[in-house]
Amino acid sequence: MLGLMSSSDLEATASERSIRSIFWKYPQGKAILTYLLSLLDNDETDKTTFGWWEQAHQHAESTTVTSGSLGGGGAGPFTDSTLTTSQAAAGFNVVAGTSYGVFVTDASKFRVDDVIWFRRVPNGAASAYLEVKGTITAIDTTANTLVFRALAAVTSVSNDTDANAINVMVIGKASAEGDRSRIGGYTLPDEITNQTQIFRETVGPFTRNALKMGQRFDKTGIYASAVKQAALRVTEAMEMATFFSTKATATVTNQNGSLTPNRTMGGILYYIDQFEKGSVSNGGAFNYRTGGSDVSGSAWQTEDLKRSIKVNGALTADQLEMLVERSFFNTSDAGFEKLVLGGPMLFSAFQKYFALKSIKTTTLKTKEESYGMTITMWESPWGTLYLKTHPLFQRSALRSSGFILDVGCLGWTDAQDAELELLKNRQNNDDDGRKDEFLGEGGLVCKAPENHMYLEGVTGLTV
Repeated sequence: MLGLMSSSDLEATASERSIRSIFWKYPQGKAILTYLLSLLDNDETDKTTFGWWEQAHQHAESTTVTSGSLGGGGAGPFTDSTLTTSQAAAGFNVVAGTSYGVFVTDASKFRVDDVIWFRRVPNGAASAYLEVKGTITAIDTTANTLVFRALAAVTSVSNDTDANAINVMVIGKASAEGDRSRIGGYTLPDEITNQTQIFRETVGPFTRNALKMGQRFDKTGIYASAVKQAALRVTEAMEMATFFSTKATATVTNQNGSLTPNRTMGGILYYIDQFEKGSVSNGGAFNYRTGGSDVSGSAWQTEDLKRSIKVNGALTADQLEMLVERSFFNTSDAGFEKLVLGGPMLFSAFQKYFALKSIKTTTLKTKEESYGMTITMWESPWGTLYLKTHPLFQRSALRSSGFILDVGCLGWTDAQDAELELLKNRQNNDDDGRKDEFLGEGGLVCKAPENHMYLEGVTGLTV
């Protein structure tokens, strides 16, 4: 499931990591994602800032932009082959074998000999859509212009403003017979970073007498119960940070009176937000989509790049289908599997959808298939979703929220020799008592945030 180790392998390796051990002992605990990430191979870093390289495949496509009404022509994108005179706004005829110029958003996406397709270009009367195809013969990446040779005749192509923002995509390569090779291109990958965060939770302190006295609820004493509570509390804090933490650093005065950095890592929602901003020039922290627009304020109903979906109301069945489909636009899992973690109100919307569409779901066998957790599987037309109600999303503020996650794009990096563990006898040497603590330092790896989706405020489902 989700590319993770099997339940039997977890049983055999539970003692290798503290978080795995906690997961094995308390499979219905409140840190589901943190537990699941412990099943992956983890890296270590000797620095507080660590990173990974990303290079998303860029489709060879762009959009048309105005040519600026050159020579008194129309305000659309098309010009003559010399790029000095715009075509007529009311429409012009494309002649097969004749060259034309066009202004685009980003000419660097194309190469000479690319065959391009202008999809759904309005006609001069704005009463129909036309298709224009051609082979690129010249490119200017500074002015963002292309010159193309038309493949077929097209009558009355609009060159007014309604011809701007038309999609231009590559649909082939057409090199001349006996020709030499052309100049290619290469895009360097971008380094994405996060930083480690220190997680601590104290067990105690207890006096020597308190440790030895039995309790009405536990005759062995208070220590075992205190360790359990601390273990669940520290992993709960790690879990919430994995979802919602914002990457930041502050200088604080610690308990010893020294000025030291206090770091918080970036969580999944932080990286989703950076993806929507697109680039550093748009105010983002990273260049996920260099040259792309900031879609953080765009409507989720119409913008395919939106991954932070704040519904704040009921979804229709069609909208839910659209969002599930969008969540599988990008995936690292060859089996197209994703994990859905969220609150009961969000899952109520899924259940109503299943009932409305008479969809059959499967409950996985808790011991053999899902690590002791109750997980429902839905094989949708777009991919397989594993749905699990998250205990931390039971609180009122999160009941209608949740995440669709590509687990293969997530990971955890521990600081060197700082994996979370229970350290014993942390009290002063002369204390007549005992104090232990869980202590660990690490940070989230969140690759390809476009593979994940955050849903908020889903209060129900309507037809």
